Amino acid sequence: MREICKVLCLFLLLAPALAEVNAVWVIRDFEIVAGELHEYVGTKVYPVNSIEEVRALAAVVQREARPARWIYDEERGWVALQRRGYRMDVEAAVIAYRDAAFLGRTQFVIPVVITEPEPSVSDWYARGVRGLIGEGVSDFRGSSRSRVHNIRTGAAHLNGSWIPRGGTFSFNAAVGSIDEGRGYVESLVILGDTTEKGVGGGICQVSTTTFRAAFFAGLPVTERHPHSYQLHYYRPLGLDATIYQPARDLKFKNDTPGDILVQTQVQGHRLFVRLFGTPDRSVEWSGPFISKRKPALKPREIVDETLAPGYRKQVDWAAAGLTAVITRKVYYDNGRVYDDIFKSVYRPWGDVFLVGPPRPAELEPLPPRAARGEPAAQHGNPPAQP
Repeated sequence: MREICKVLCLFLLLAPALAEVNAVWVIRDFEIVAGELHEYVGTKVYPVNSIEEVRALAAVVQREARPARWIYDEERGWVALQRRGYRMDVEAAVIAYRDAAFLGRTQFVIPVVITEPEPSVSDWYARGVRGLIGEGVSDFRGSSRSRVHNIRTGAAHLNGSWIPRGGTFSFNAAVGSIDEGRGYVESLVILGDTTEKGVGGGICQVSTTTFRAAFFAGLPVTERHPHSYQLHYYRPLGLDATIYQPARDLKFKNDTPGDILVQTQVQGHRLFVRLFGTPDRSVEWSGPFISKRKPALKPREIVDETLAPGYRKQVDWAAAGLTAVITRKVYYDNGRVYDDIFKSVYRPWGDVFLVGPPRPAELEPLPPRAARGEPAAQHGNPPAQP
């Protein structure tokens, strides 16, 4: 009996080295398409002829987990994708191979250890994040390097924010303090009737784009302040929102059936702010309706001592004063209809130029001594000193 067991064990050890078996990697993952959570399954097949080849699969059957993300597909629209992490259980795979070879099977499923992504699309789906509900877009073409830096910094701080169901979004709370400690730099900012340098100049590009996302999502806006004058970055008129911590903020309410995820993207010279949640309404809007026009002001200059003498660059453009009105109508799926009006009063503004300090005055050559009543210079040897 003992001899039979030895022969059987020897066969189990040798048989795998002689049998070709297909090792099958089964990949299961999830996605959100058209508001629904779907599971999809894929397979990869690897022919193996020995235990060594099975062990070698450990370097192939592995991948890192990738968090959930939204992408736009031309055929399917906005789709939430993720990627589970996989790692082969080597010893369990060896046993599965031996069993398949001994029993004469043509394939076996590779045992794996799965790492779930954080966050996962299942997490999003459970919170009511089913699709795009609103998108804001703005163009910052022509901005200075410092302004672009602040736009990117503010967008990065905003990205990934959550607005719980029934909660109120605060832009100032979402982005946090606007200071050098959080990566912002000096750029031009509007302070009352003046334009001057300040940390965080350009952050209103982010608040404006966020306001547009909420506007087109049909969310109730509870606090919004227009800029004091028209800015060419913010077209069309009447869809801008300035902030000034802590006095001025942008706020809107999440009255949708689920939580809302805020995501930002900078693409070229355009900024996108997208709100993902549970779609339950549609929006119609019209305007801007313009009235009370006033002529633009005269140009002015801002001296910056850090610039080179003679430097001159236009940083703001003349704009007429006016009142712009935009109307919005929100149609809820339950039959409710909501109307609101956004009024923006812009004061007249003039061209603004950033200039360096004046050039130092050039010294004029002195006139000849005779013209100044001084004796002419003596030539030859000077007189002896007493």
